[in-house]
Amino acid sequence: MIMAIETGQTNTRPFWAILTLVLLIVLLVVVRMVDWDAGSGVGTVPVTVTVLKEGTPIPNVSITLLPMHHHDASLRPAAGTTDSDGRCQVTTLRCDDGAIPGPYSVGLEKIPEWTLKFNDPSLLNVDPGAPPSGSDLREPDPTRMYSMARREEAKPQPEALPAKLVDPSKSGLTVQVEVDSPNNFTFDVR
Repeated sequence: MIMAIETGQTNTRPFWAILTLVLLIVLLVVVRMVDWDAGSGVGTVPVTVTVLKEGTPIPNVSITLLPMHHHDASLRPAAGTTDSDGRCQVTTLRCDDGAIPGPYSVGLEKIPEWTLKFNDPSLLNVDPGAPPSGSDLREPDPTRMYSMARREEAKPQPEALPAKLVDPSKSGLTVQVEVDSPNNFTFDVR
């Protein structure tokens, strides 16, 4: 213990600071173990969505599950993107954790093929404000990429899904996620 020179009192401030820090760490560890232990910790259940067009799987479809009861704070939106088999595991908070049980309206939107060109990992280090790079055609040029995106966006998208399916509140598609159910939903759009 450290003694104060003039008053003769003991300075216990460092002891209490260390004790407080240790108790906070213990509290965080306990909360982490209880809240994020087995399962997702937020009450989600696995949900798989398959999107078909006339029986054929559609890859790269963005799926949105929007709670039908907006006043119910326990429900959260969930989303996912279909793989090459037209299937996806939806995500609420963590990757592929599923959805919280309850009623949802569903939105579907086909991601245009031309946008997938921008998912190239080599393009992640590009400074969008950089001047055109010059003669090396392998280097991505932000201005050229933006121009290409504007051109492609203006073109009709033949593989696009009907526009009414994009907005979950107007699509007419619904699902009921349940605790004791497989929660495998298939939508065959025409």
